[in-house]
Amino acid sequence: MSENGVSREARVHVGGGEYLGPTDSGGFAGIQLSVADQEAVDRTARLLAGVEGGVEKAVRSAISKAVARLRRSNVSAVRERYAISAANIRENENVQVTYSYDSGVQAFVRFSGARIPLFRFDGASPHQPTRDTSGRMPVMSGEEHWRLMYPSVAASGHVLKSTSPYSFERAFVARMGTGHTGIFERTGGMTSRGKDEIEELFGPSVPQMLGSEDVEKALAEDAMKSFEKDLDHDVLAILSGYMR
Repeated sequence: MSENGVSREARVHVGGGEYLGPTDSGGFAGIQLSVADQEAVDRTARLLAGVEGGVEKAVRSAISKAVARLRRSNVSAVRERYAISAANIRENENVQVTYSYDSGVQAFVRFSGARIPLFRFDGASPHQPTRDTSGRMPVMSGEEHWRLMYPSVAASGHVLKSTSPYSFERAFVARMGTGHTGIFERTGGMTSRGKDEIEELFGPSVPQMLGSEDVEKALAEDAMKSFEKDLDHDVLAILSGYMR
């Protein structure tokens, strides 16, 4: 995974144990998990041989539940290590789900998303743009034009639960004209309008936080166990007349 968080894509086939490692493609990042189990589907077909449409009904129900579990598990996996709320994880991820029933049953769940602003991680402070009124300092506000202004309070932030918030000497919390609030840092350069050049500080993206082969496989295997358990439950429900 590259430090600038531009890309990551991985695929896990639980049944075949195949793992294709990270590849760089630029732009957004993504993880693709595949759940497939032909043996479980064949067993279901034997049990529901006399029930019209029973196999399809059971399989589709079980795989949808496995996908729902996977979508919940990815949030838990991220929060085990990173200091970020579940709401901010969901807000900053895109989840695409596609299904295939051509060869067994497969669900492809792709998590993608851009890097998350540092301000959205726990421990970011101050919570809103704040001025340090203890003293003013000269600030370039136009070409060869200086004025005295109260500086912004130095911003702090971190992404890992295992670390304490770090204070960035040149960073501050600011709200842009669009309404977006973030932690910005002066680069030391100047804009074409003669103002201080700034850039926003970001943490990793959701796929980067999921990040390792071990985590990806654990998520996929957990989803597979959910699929097998729910498939057996749904077969019983159909045979008992509870699922129509």
